[in-house]
Amino acid sequence: MMTREDILRDEQGETARELAELLRLGQEMGRRLSNETHGEMYDEVRMLISLLHQTRAQADLIDAKLNSANPVADLLARRQQH
Repeated sequence: MMTREDILRDEQGETARELAELLRLGQEMGRRLSNETHGEMYDEVRMLISLLHQTRAQADLIDAKLNSANPVADLLARRQQH
């Protein structure tokens, strides 16, 4: 029987996984926007991409800690994929 703590941990893991995926998609969209942006907006778009990268790195860390038996190996594998 699952305890309340087990259920909460499962919910945290699911939320962390979904957030990491959402940020991955946001980062891809930011890259596309960067490729399409020139002129005045370029600096703003580059700042957005930088923030998305930092945010995704943190989300991946949280996701790996909650959902991986080997968080370090998982993080290294994710970074090699992207």
